[in-house]
Amino acid sequence: MSPCTSDDLLHSLFLLKSLLNAEFGKKSDPGDLTMPGYALMRRLALDGDAADLASAREYLAVTKASVSQTLASLERRGLLLRQTDPANRRNLIVTLTPKGVERLRQKELQVERRLQELLAELGGPDAAQFVELVNKMDAALSVKKKES
Repeated sequence: MSPCTSDDLLHSLFLLKSLLNAEFGKKSDPGDLTMPGYALMRRLALDGDAADLASAREYLAVTKASVSQTLASLERRGLLLRQTDPANRRNLIVTLTPKGVERLRQKELQVERRLQELLAELGGPDAAQFVELVNKMDAALSVKKKES
């Protein structure tokens, strides 16, 4: 195997992003969730009452403006509610509505089915290696970000 160049890496990253966008861009209905919407709702569901938008931003690796835009879109669709925290007016309390919980459940089943198909194609060892490499790249980039 020939050595990997920076062009090879960049091309592979763009290809992966394109594949993810295409996967989440398959809209079976107009109410389907985008990748950022799904990821944000999933993070909020996992965090429960302790939902922290700063940790959601970090988890999604997006800007505050991007999270705000995604929240606004999900709120317009009736999938979540945003309220000012009475204990600290600078904080928001974000909760999924029953409609949001159901839509998230449906999307999670769809994503899980598709990911299982991909895992079957990759095989367990390759999938585990892929996850390990992505996490290693994230850690390396995080160190570089803190240094600059």
